[in-house]
Amino acid sequence: MTLCVISMRMQSEVTGQGEPLVLVPGGLTGWLSWEPHAERLSATRKVARVQLLNVQYGLENRPLPADYSVKTESQALATTLDELKLETPPDLVAWSFGAAVTLDYALDHSEHVRSLTLIEPPAFWVLRAQGPLDAEARETTSMLQTLHGDISETQLEQFLLAVGFVPAGKAAHGLPQWPLFVRHRQSLRNSAAVVQHEDNPARLRAFRRPTLLVKGTGSAKFLHHIIDALATQFPNAQVTEMPAGHAPQIVSMDRFLAELASFQAAAGN
Repeated sequence: MTLCVISMRMQSEVTGQGEPLVLVPGGLTGWLSWEPHAERLSATRKVARVQLLNVQYGLENRPLPADYSVKTESQALATTLDELKLETPPDLVAWSFGAAVTLDYALDHSEHVRSLTLIEPPAFWVLRAQGPLDAEARETTSMLQTLHGDISETQLEQFLLAVGFVPAGKAAHGLPQWPLFVRHRQSLRNSAAVVQHEDNPARLRAFRRPTLLVKGTGSAKFLHHIIDALATQFPNAQVTEMPAGHAPQIVSMDRFLAELASFQAAAGN
């Protein structure tokens, strides 16, 4: 196992041997979310987990750089993967904000990607390219742009409700993960960058690597709309849906890993 922490590069951890696979986490709890997956996948693969800068900075209670953006994270991912010197182009698997970052990286570096798996990326630019946002998406983007400075527990709860982490009829502070979410709440300082990011849909149409798009049943509608929009633009994409909410790869881990293995096996043919 190797561990690397360098300024403006992502923390990274590599385990296992075999064909390379990179796990990019969500923007709240970061690489902790991929620990159980990495343990299983590293039995047959070389697995690299990376930590998003916004999560690292949040845990260290440091402000993000003044010019912080999705591209900041994407470029840090590129630098980190270059330094890991993976033998062949990896399969990229990414969740939530990490999926938005990884999408940008993949569009910039398609030659360094074997396959791409995106789990509910908040790529609002994809929806804006189709026309005005609907009421739910407008409300969510307005809320996300208020998340800066010292993130309160109230703001954390608003975020969890907006993205579909909280089952219907439940309170966010009653979730088993609530204490973990509270410890990571300063990670949400990245939220304005999520909303402000723009790109060109023509880049989606030019990306021909096999792509798996994952929805979570019961998640936010705008996230499903983004998946649907991406599916119409990528030339080589398939969509799958599984329980539950915004964390299907965690709640439905066995099914997710089985579908991921089948997709990646086909991508190698």
